[in-house]
Amino acid sequence: MGHTGTKVQMEEMFPWEFAEAIARTPLAYLPLGTLEWHGEHNVVGLDALKAHAVCVKAAQISGGVVVPALYWAADSREELPDGRYLTGGVEHGERYHVPGSMYWLKPETYLRLLLDIFEAMRRRGFQAIMVVAGHWSGETLAVIRTSGDRFKSLHPETAWLMLTDQQVATDLGYPHEHAAGGETSLLMAIRPDLVDLDKTLETAGRLRNCYQLAPEHLRRRRATPNKYIGVLRGIQDESNDPETSASVERGQALLQAIAARIAERAAALLEGNRSAVS
Repeated sequence: MGHTGTKVQMEEMFPWEFAEAIARTPLAYLPLGTLEWHGEHNVVGLDALKAHAVCVKAAQISGGVVVPALYWAADSREELPDGRYLTGGVEHGERYHVPGSMYWLKPETYLRLLLDIFEAMRRRGFQAIMVVAGHWSGETLAVIRTSGDRFKSLHPETAWLMLTDQQVATDLGYPHEHAAGGETSLLMAIRPDLVDLDKTLETAGRLRNCYQLAPEHLRRRRATPNKYIGVLRGIQDESNDPETSASVERGQALLQAIAARIAERAAALLEGNRSAVS
């Protein structure tokens, strides 16, 4: 099994290529992410970029079609006394609007959007849908799971499964982190031009002038005793710090393993559906 060299990204397909791809392997991949702060050293689209790259590599193994990633998601929202609000775990933890985070949707909006996407996939002939979530907040994943449960109840003939890139690689030194060594390594392997480790701790240094319209960000950097803003190592010690543990080699190993494992699960999902129907 292998489809290397065959187009898998739907947006790059001619209509006849799309029709052929569904006829070969009626399996759809949907990568989900955000536009969110991932430290000074990573671009804000990291979650969706890694989910999309995983899906592309997985589809090259299993066959199927990868649709463009979503960069919008539901997440927690905290109303503040002055009428402002904080969204997502990073803003909740840091207590201000962190630069680069702009993805929040109402849960009901996100749920309806996902259901409409799944219905479009079903209508086009896909028999199995593999959702890969690159953003792991509990609130986001809960809405995705709800969308899957509701879709399956309406269309049991279409198989559906959601996985995160992290949950299939817990044995590979990839903890439940945020913008630390694992995620940063993945982005280095996918798009090395979108990682700049030299900027990791430069909020109030070389980057100071960039934040003239975000004084709260500079104030937070001065006030917090934490080494990082909005970075979660996922472990107690410093062995998963981004500037010391991230590397292209680590990212390539993670990417290959995660994609292979998700491809295996996706192929089994489709095969199980075919067996159930036949």
